[in-house]
Amino acid sequence: MRAPLRRVIALLDGTPTGARGQSLVELTLTLPILMVMLLGLTEIGWYANNYMTLLDVVREAGRAGATRDPMAWYDGEEKNYQRLDCDELVDKFDKQRFENNDLPRGPEASLPPEERKYGYFIGGEGPIGYYDAVACSVIANMAPLEFKDSTDDIAVSVFSFAVMNRELPVDNPGTPQYVRIVGRYPARTNECDQDDEYDPFDWNRNGSGSDLGEDSARYDAEWDNVRGYVFRGNHANSYGAVDGEGNEILCLGSEFSTLEVEKMLDFQGDSDRDRKIVQTPNFGLVLVEIFWEHQQLLALPWFNFGPLESGSTIHVWSFFPVSAAEPSLRDLGLE
Repeated sequence: MRAPLRRVIALLDGTPTGARGQSLVELTLTLPILMVMLLGLTEIGWYANNYMTLLDVVREAGRAGATRDPMAWYDGEEKNYQRLDCDELVDKFDKQRFENNDLPRGPEASLPPEERKYGYFIGGEGPIGYYDAVACSVIANMAPLEFKDSTDDIAVSVFSFAVMNRELPVDNPGTPQYVRIVGRYPARTNECDQDDEYDPFDWNRNGSGSDLGEDSARYDAEWDNVRGYVFRGNHANSYGAVDGEGNEILCLGSEFSTLEVEKMLDFQGDSDRDRKIVQTPNFGLVLVEIFWEHQQLLALPWFNFGPLESGSTIHVWSFFPVSAAEPSLRDLGLE
């Protein structure tokens, strides 16, 4: 008993016991792991903080869109470089008011007009309207984050949808009720080749805009390859479309196809779908999307799977109801 007791007393007194250097070896082995974990938690916290900030921003922009009237927007103005800013000065292209930017910023703004594939142009200025107001709400509420013109983007879309066969009983097996999108705005930027199947205003899905009730003024048989009001044109997707020379065609803007949104509104796969369809009103939605390039806080290579100068894109979105986009069933020929 005396020998173990003496060792315990020696340990308490700090007397060397023959295990010299053991703590140093343990610290050497565990410190790198602990440091990586601590730095990883820091990066995760930084990412999560920026993500939550952007979620708040996109929801605020959605609320702004819910209180305005998208139908007051002039078709085609979404491709006017003067409407891709937050100012009302005719000769300026300001992301924020009174920045005095003389050069337009937006999709292919650096190219001469004859080389712009997407149809953007320099036109007249006007009061802040629907889509630029929603985008500028994003810009105004991003602090302390910064919207970078060279990497970030905003896309805004509005949907009108209606319940078809509403007058029929829900238990009628022959002609079931279903939700259909009958319009996606802006009207000249609403589809991507190879990802969308129809023009959103071809609500009968027959490939023609000449049927009774079709919105013939907004129906367009050509592919726009721009989806939504696109603030900068930095975000683009490839869906496999090519031009006559075999070159890849990119589609700017929204990640959501019209049919994707329609499936969500139609409660496809929901076990309680029939009841929900009956209770669904004809209405409108605004979709706001932010594409923001996230940069690491510490810029450590082992937390990045690519070049440090190229960050990862955070994509956040929100859907909000818009009463002003409720479709007119009389105009659609459904009344």
